[in-house]
Amino acid sequence: MTPLTKSQQAAVVIAQLDEARAHKVLKNLSESEVIELMAEVTRLPTMTAEDVDKVLDELSVVTGSLADVRQGGSDIAERLLRERVGAVRAAQIMDELQSVVADHPLAFINRIDPAQIVGFMSAEHPQLLAVVLAHVNRDHAARVVERLDDDLRTEVARRVAKMSPLPPDVMRKVGAELDYRLSAFARAGGGSSEIEGVATIVGILTSADQATEKQILADLEERDPAMAEIIRNEMFVFEDVAQLDDQTLQTVLRSVVLKNVALALKGKPDHVVQKFTRNISERAAEELLEDMMSLGPQRLSVVEGAEASIVKLVRSLADAGTITIERGTDELIS
Repeated sequence: MTPLTKSQQAAVVIAQLDEARAHKVLKNLSESEVIELMAEVTRLPTMTAEDVDKVLDELSVVTGSLADVRQGGSDIAERLLRERVGAVRAAQIMDELQSVVADHPLAFINRIDPAQIVGFMSAEHPQLLAVVLAHVNRDHAARVVERLDDDLRTEVARRVAKMSPLPPDVMRKVGAELDYRLSAFARAGGGSSEIEGVATIVGILTSADQATEKQILADLEERDPAMAEIIRNEMFVFEDVAQLDDQTLQTVLRSVVLKNVALALKGKPDHVVQKFTRNISERAAEELLEDMMSLGPQRLSVVEGAEASIVKLVRSLADAGTITIERGTDELIS
């Protein structure tokens, strides 16, 4: 194996950690450092156990509990990013990272006008359109989804969410066929397919306009309620709560039980805790901090349950029109 750079070695190490431990490492890095590290994770080549052991030995990392070799890849990078910066920002960063990783057979679709894609693809089977949209830039995919009729866009969204990684040879055949049928457009070739369906459709929906997003989610509630709930949970996670503006967060905190907040904040960085304490009364802040100190070690499932209850409350307030949630793109979700 070609000797790895220090950045690649760091990527190997982070890829071996479970997500809880990786999150503890990432929260101590700046966003630019996280992006650089995730770019390396995304580009990691397939490695043998011996390759990984050599890296870990060189870095004096204890490997006793890391016998199972974990590969890198975009799915690992995106999951870790969602933990560190939230779902919306993670989707944006992964799109940015596309420019530093190998191109895939459908990259040429990014250069085709969305209206032309709809004109060409709308008569095709929804699964083919789902494959195409899952492997192009999410902003571009969102512009296509916005132009589809309601029934087709919901069916395509459902298929993207359920999609599993496709073998490289399948992607090459799909790319070659579409390239042949769209021969007027230049194509950059190569690459393979590695996607995570839910994360992909979340990225597309958060890039789409508000009406498209709400229509798809409403239709999915009827066709596949469980999938709709999974997508909603991924579109707004607890880390995003700390990104709410102060006035919105104050509205949320008036409706929550402080003990749930204390549980949810367990193990969170100081700046996240401070975001909450400065948006409640001084007395309530003191009570919250006392509750956090008295909790002791907590199971991850308990903390995640408290996070989920707060996220569910935020979503219900947004659905009722009591609050609005700003996206990173300055769009609003009512």
